Amino acid sequence: MLTRKEFLKAILLAAAAGGTTLVQAQTASKTLVVYYSWSGNTREMAQAIAKELKADIYEIRTVTPYPEAYNATVDLAREQLRQNARPAIQKDVPDLSQYSTILLGTPNWWSHVAMPVFTFMDQNDLSGKVILPFVTHGGGGMSSCERDIRNKYPKADVREGLAVYGSSFSLGEIRQWLKENKIS
Repeated sequence: MLTRKEFLKAILLAAAAGGTTLVQAQTASKTLVVYYSWSGNTREMAQAIAKELKADIYEIRTVTPYPEAYNATVDLAREQLRQNARPAIQKDVPDLSQYSTILLGTPNWWSHVAMPVFTFMDQNDLSGKVILPFVTHGGGGMSSCERDIRNKYPKADVREGLAVYGSSFSLGEIRQWLKENKIS
């Protein structure tokens, strides 16, 4: 984040150079970690990624929380997927235009991104951005989660995702994944 003094200096330098490229370059290279988490597994991973990258972080939160009981949430998620339902989410998304890279985290729910993530994707255009999916799961791996994101954002650079069982990620694994995707 630029300080006010740095920002004003960048504007003056850009104006003197006859353009605003410097300011755009400094503000367009930011990274944001966006995630939804029901159990906390995806949240832990998102926080580790954001810390590693010194990136901003945003949690997708539903207006009506999912049940606390696992089986009730599983049943509701299955029904929402069958109905192609989109649960309402909080309307506090940061200005995404300032980010060039989005790391998008979700639990694997019935082989797809969680329905609140579908809601987020329906409401936010990430065309032209680099997107790195990361998924926590209870045995289903990546399944169709990466495909869900690619299908929603055909004009984005959706890179190889990382799928982790439960909360069993390691910092070394995250670093390797970021390195392989040329994000660091």
